Formats: sequence, structure tokens, C-alpha cells
Amino acid sequence: MHGMTEQQGGSRGQKREGTRYAYYVVLVLTLAYMLSFMDRVLVSLMIDPIRADLQLGDTQIGLLVGFGFVLLYSVMGIPFGAWADRGNRRNLILLGLVGWSLATALCGFAGGFMTLLAARAFVGIGEATLSPAAYSTIADRFDPSRLGFAISLYAMGVSLGGGVAMMFGGYLVGWTQHVALALPGGFVLGGWRMAFVAVGLLGVPLALLMLATMREAPRQTVAASTPPIRALFALMRQRKAAFLGVIGGYSAMVVAAYGALLWGPAHFARAHGMAPAEIGLQFGLITGVLGSGGLLAAGLVSDRLARRGVANAPVRVVMASIVIQLPLLIAAFLVQDRTLALTLMALAMTATSMIGGLQAATLQLLVPANMRGRLTAIYLLFVNLAGMGLGPLLIGALSEHLYGGASGLGKALATVSGVALTLAFLALVATRKAILAAIRAQQDGI
Repeated sequence: MHGMTEQQGGSRGQKREGTRYAYYVVLVLTLAYMLSFMDRVLVSLMIDPIRADLQLGDTQIGLLVGFGFVLLYSVMGIPFGAWADRGNRRNLILLGLVGWSLATALCGFAGGFMTLLAARAFVGIGEATLSPAAYSTIADRFDPSRLGFAISLYAMGVSLGGGVAMMFGGYLVGWTQHVALALPGGFVLGGWRMAFVAVGLLGVPLALLMLATMREAPRQTVAASTPPIRALFALMRQRKAAFLGVIGGYSAMVVAAYGALLWGPAHFARAHGMAPAEIGLQFGLITGVLGSGGLLAAGLVSDRLARRGVANAPVRVVMASIVIQLPLLIAAFLVQDRTLALTLMALAMTATSMIGGLQAATLQLLVPANMRGRLTAIYLLFVNLAGMGLGPLLIGALSEHLYGGASGLGKALATVSGVALTLAFLALVATRKAILAAIRAQQDGI
């Protein structure tokens, strides 16, 4: 079944584009990822204002930042992944960009929990177009020895987008507390509502730039040779230990990463008395600067190991990052001193960010090019349901029902992060040989 490679399919890969234009496309895709992540995590900076305005509990907030967004985001990734394997990836990304930007703006007009939940779901549908198509088109523009760095550049959209969201959102929330715009019908747009509308409108100029300057990548496998999805499932069954290790281990790992990102600002507001603008600045610097540095460093280390013949280089770097971040995250949520907590959080988020581009780089090594989009979508289904769905919900529920309410958020974060990272490391250790064998078999065309 793994004979469904480019060569055995009877098709020849087309010549790759010039390096400069390839990196330009990565830059544009990174901007799109930044914007998508801003739209995704902006809610985390405004948890308490939304909670007070709409009279919600932490469990409901967990649904808004988690399953409300991620359920349709994950499910819709499957058909969008199939589109990425067969159709025009640029147009798919463009359609999603316009869709999620409009949905983000609509969040600002939500009248209650259910309408905000519905708007968040539509944000998820739009953003589901991006990563399957982006990973596929990047892999068609770079050879394997440069892929780790290229995908890490794209993955910087998470750290930069999160950083900009925190800084811009913190400033915006602080400013809009004193500004209100009266609209027809008596609706007043201000505070967290205006922040959603402002960030949503940022998608318009980026969509125009993408339409004018970005073209579809020459495919290294022609569309006619694209196998049905049952061929991918058969390959996954044949190498089930490897796929279980990667999908299961990485999913558990992302639970801790998203928990820190989505609930971390609320914890620092409650436990350390930090204002939104201050949280935005601190988390923006941590996520944007240190997070981006960790991403790029991990990509460079992975590529250097790959050039030395280490076939499973991305997995090795990911395992090292888990060992570093586990004690740092737990301590960051439990210490009482604010300066020490922020320092530990900065170090932890630097290590956490190392996983970003290497998750996708691992996937690209496990299957032929004509299966990458759908494998990415399947992977995102599991990893996001766990990391962005189950994780935030568990943290909110533990805080509200086990650790005494709002003041117990730090304990809930430490518990979920510690358990998730331990499970992730054990899963990767148990399956590391199977993952290496699967990567080598794919490289040899077996």
C-alpha cells in the first residue's frame, strides 16, 4: 500500500520554484497563520470581561476557547485536506481567510453564550482550510533537507500571532474600556466586542495581497495519481504503532501548550493582579520573541540532524522539548512570586514553541506527497480536539469544581500540564523505534 509514491504512480514531479519566491510564499502563509492565531486566541485575553458581561462560568469559558472553536475546525479539516491534495491550495486558503475574518468580526455582535459559541464555530470552519493546504504547498516548494526550517518559519505564525494578539489585544481591550461606538438599533460596540471587530477586519488587506501575489505551487505529484483516502488508512493501519505514537503523543503534548496559552493570561490576572495591557505586553513578548526563537532554533537543529542522517530528527527534538518544559510549566503556575512566575513561564513557552514546526515536519516524513494534506487534516482532528477542545474544558472544570473556583486556576493548569506532558513523553518513548522504521520505509519507497 505504501507503493503509492510519485514514481510508482507513473507521474513525475514538476520543477520546484525559485528559492526566493518559495520563501516569499512562506512569509505570506506565516502572515495568514499569524492572523488566524490572533483570531483564535484573542478570546483568552478577554476571558474575564466576557465572563462578566455574559455572566458565564469557567466551564462555559472552557467551551468557548476550546470545543466551541475546535470541533468544526477539526472535522472540516478532513474535506479541506482532500481539497489540498487535489485542488488549488491558494484558493482554498483565500476562501478560508475571508471566512474566518468575517466570523471573528461577528463575535463582537454576540448577544449571549450560544451566539458567541456559534460565531466561534464559524471561525473554526474558516481556519480549518489553512494548515492542510499550507503544509502541502510548502512541502512541494522545499526539499527534505530544508523542510524543517521552512515549516518552522510558517509555524512562527503561532508565536508571532499569539504575541501580537496579546500585545495588540491587551492595548485594545484597555483602550476600548473607555470608548464605545453607538450603532443603529441601539447596539453599543465597545470593550471586548470592538476588539473582535477590529481584529476580524485585518483579514481584508491580507486577502487582497494573497490574491495579487501568491500562485499555486507546482505539484511534485500530479493530481491524477492521488490515491483514495482508504489507501491512507491502510498505510496507517500497517504502521499503526508509528502513527499512534505521533498522533497520540503530540496530541497530549499540545494539551499543555494550548492550556498555557489560552488560560495562562486569566491565571496571571487572577493570581498576580495583572491588568490586560500588562498581561498583553508580557505574554506578547514571551510568545512573540522567545516563542519565535524557540521555533526557529528547533527547526535549524532538526535540519542539521537530518543532514547528518538522523531520519527521525524532528521527533528527537520534540522529545527533548518535553523534558525541558514539564517542570517549568508546573512551577510557573504554582509559585506565588509574580516575577519568578513570569520568568518560568518565559522559559517554558520557549521550550513549548519548539514543537510547532516539527509536528508538521514529522507528518511530511511519514507518507507520500499525495497523502500529506489528508494526513495533516486527520492529525489536526485529533490534536486539536485534545489540545484546544478537551484541554481547556478540563482546566476550566477542574478550576470550577475541584480547586475551589477562580482562585484554583493555577492548580488546574499545573495538574493538566503535568499529566499531559508525562503521557506525551511516554507515548513517544514507547513508539520511537516504530516511528523511525516508518520514516525510513517512506524514504526508501517501500
